[in-house]
Amino acid sequence: MLSAKSKVDVNDKEEYATFMLWDFAGDEEFYHTHQTFLSQDAIYLVVTKLNEAYDPKAQALFRLWIDSIHCYSRLEEQNIISDDKTTTSGDLDPPVVIVGTWKDAVKLEADTVEEACRKSLLVYTKNLADDERGHVRIEYFISNEEDDCSVFQQIRLDIINLARGMRTWNKDYPLKFIQLEQRLQEKKKELPIITYQEIKHISTDTPNPLSEEELILFLEFHHDLRSLVYFKDLPENIILDTQWLSDAFKCIVTAKKFQATTKIQTKWDEFYHTGQLNYEVVEYIFKKETTILYEHKEYILKVMEKFDIIIRPNQLEGADENPCFYVPCMVKAEPEIDIYKMFNVTKDIRKRSTWLCFKFIFLPPHLHNHLIASLSRKYNIAERVVTGQKERQIALFKSTAVFELEETTKLRKLLVMTCPNVIQIQVWEFGEDIKNGWYKYIADFVTEELNTIMHTRFKMSNVKFEKTWECGLTEPKCVTGSNKFLEEPITEYQCDTCQIKHMFIDEWSDQQNKALTVSVIWSIYHVQHTSCLHQLSDDKNK
Repeated sequence: MLSAKSKVDVNDKEEYATFMLWDFAGDEEFYHTHQTFLSQDAIYLVVTKLNEAYDPKAQALFRLWIDSIHCYSRLEEQNIISDDKTTTSGDLDPPVVIVGTWKDAVKLEADTVEEACRKSLLVYTKNLADDERGHVRIEYFISNEEDDCSVFQQIRLDIINLARGMRTWNKDYPLKFIQLEQRLQEKKKELPIITYQEIKHISTDTPNPLSEEELILFLEFHHDLRSLVYFKDLPENIILDTQWLSDAFKCIVTAKKFQATTKIQTKWDEFYHTGQLNYEVVEYIFKKETTILYEHKEYILKVMEKFDIIIRPNQLEGADENPCFYVPCMVKAEPEIDIYKMFNVTKDIRKRSTWLCFKFIFLPPHLHNHLIASLSRKYNIAERVVTGQKERQIALFKSTAVFELEETTKLRKLLVMTCPNVIQIQVWEFGEDIKNGWYKYIADFVTEELNTIMHTRFKMSNVKFEKTWECGLTEPKCVTGSNKFLEEPITEYQCDTCQIKHMFIDEWSDQQNKALTVSVIWSIYHVQHTSCLHQLSDDKNK
């Protein structure tokens, strides 16, 4: 424990602001971990090369960052800037400063260098949604040949001015919080992570002790700022050094250049290609790192599970206590053959359900991985026998996964695929023919999980989807989800894909059953009512 008491000068009239600088890892494998650290109260500098504006990979990376900030960091109440300030300018928090580099390498296809740079930047921002543009406050064009200090000084000043408009600026902050904060800053120099009981002891050993309620408030406040990491559902530890957590993630979700080892090479290759993480690899990784990292291995894995960075698969009774994990963001493999041929799926609308499509204006980054994680906790990922291989191959691929809906018989499987701005699912039936309402439970589960991920877990109140459908014989890459679900039930439709008439089974809902039930009830009522009228008439005639 710390023995020195915190010193806070209550007579100091100067204005102070604490700035924390985050520099996220740039390798593609790390992208899925960034959501853990994104904050509503941050200012983001998105740096991009102006001379690569026409490179699809550079455009995709720029869009990934803007989409991530917009989806995972946007404030719930966008009109509020601070307790006493509102805006009607259309600006959205958190603010983004775009820094375009390699200004000197931009092809001069305009009257001035500035115009050429502006043209390159517009290529990057061309496909941004209208509300995403509200985050962008300032743009800078930086030369990589001239060392112009005035530009960087102006960026610093603009960051300070933006910070003054943030909701956390000049916010009342209890003196006792400052005392605990300073104590924890000292503690962080010794340890990156401490137990809740330890921080509770420190909080009561200050000149102005905190109650437990105040301590929770302190932890939640600093977690929102990402100056520490605290989760109500994982309360046993508090991470003081958030960079340490980021480094811990890198141990698992790692670029291939960090995997240069001959030990357990086969399992490394399997992990990098298929995303299947053997527990032996987990042990090797953490033992190779610091002692404190190994001591907190299980907690780190729980945090990674919480954010769906890794998936602990659905376990059967008597299964291995140290199972393989799935790491969706590490999956590089595409199906080596057609997914239908892989599982011998008949091309028959009685065996393939219609496609159920979840269409987004734009699909939040990593939402597919979150859904795969949710499904993996309920259902097992399907496996198949590969000729010449001893071990079975799991059907987890980049943007594609297959799940067993009937674990014992294997007669019903779920296909999940992601295309631009669409998550589409289909059920394969290997037993009886598909019937009305059979898959309503799947449609309801996926709908509920998507809403929970977007609106409860990550507060993406700006993200919405609509459900549509398409003929199940449509090739996955050609699915557009062009058909809307109607209130009036239909029994048949002309298929644009097959150019013939199909019966509409309506397997995703029970509308037809409801309509039939209402019809039957009305018929029974009509018969009974008519019978009563006849009875009354007979009685009168007697």
